[in-house]
Amino acid sequence: MLHSNYLKQLDLQDIVVFLNLLELRSAKRTAELMNVSQPTVSYCLKRLRGCFDDTLFSSSQGVLQPTTKAEKIAPYLRVVVESVNRCAEDDSAVSPQAVRKIWRLCAPEYFELSFLPLALATLSRTQSNTSLHLDRLSRDLPVDRLISGEIDVAIGFGPGYHQMHPELQWQAVLNDDFVCLTSTDHLANDSAMSLDEFCASSHVFPTPWISEKNMVDSWLDKVGRSRNVLVRANGYQACVNILAAVPATVALPARLLPHLRIPEQVKICQPPLGFPSFTLDMIWARERSDSKDLSSLRALIEQVADVLLTQ
Repeated sequence: MLHSNYLKQLDLQDIVVFLNLLELRSAKRTAELMNVSQPTVSYCLKRLRGCFDDTLFSSSQGVLQPTTKAEKIAPYLRVVVESVNRCAEDDSAVSPQAVRKIWRLCAPEYFELSFLPLALATLSRTQSNTSLHLDRLSRDLPVDRLISGEIDVAIGFGPGYHQMHPELQWQAVLNDDFVCLTSTDHLANDSAMSLDEFCASSHVFPTPWISEKNMVDSWLDKVGRSRNVLVRANGYQACVNILAAVPATVALPARLLPHLRIPEQVKICQPPLGFPSFTLDMIWARERSDSKDLSSLRALIEQVADVLLTQ
């Protein structure tokens, strides 16, 4: 029997909302995870606050922070949900999780081409109830969306090409170098372009990169040189296709070569001596570092990076 009339107003959805808010620290992501509207989450939270006579969560820079009472009652409410789940279990098999998990990332095309296929293949074997939703990375990191929990992880280029925020953490997961693809006539496959040849060529520039100036032009500035950018294109394959039509050069990450269709007349060359290299960095909110769900996503990205490093 329930001791309080207020507790009689609660239902199981209210308790699940509470536990998801505690884990995700975001009303929006809780609504998406449970496939309910945000007003429904707000209504459940209002009812929970009335039942437990406590605000339970406060908002700090878009992130929900649990009160002392919320932390205190959480273990008991987890037992409630676990007990109900055990009641619903079939003796012969464990039922699949009813709610599909969604991980949200903000990443450049580089990640989509090299990481995403392997990540989805891994999830299909180990966590078939999990989906990845990707937003295209723009010039600036989505700091507010990371802090609020609307985005779990952002993928950026480093070192030093993204502006870090004191409430964010980052980890380099992969190193890469540039290669030059060119359709100019005077170079052979596998040869190295001189700095003069590189600067004399017309260039196709894949965008965007996270910096006021991309790392190639920043390097050219340091050595007192510049290049002529013929066109900016949104995708790496589009850049390569342009080389088949006009004599030009594109500098792109070496690890992307197996994922691109390169016409026969386009030659692969080493860049000039001293050309920059870069890292691919994983970035997340410091407040969510202890989240088991976020840790699982980070582990998946690290696992894929380890596979790519051996290829």
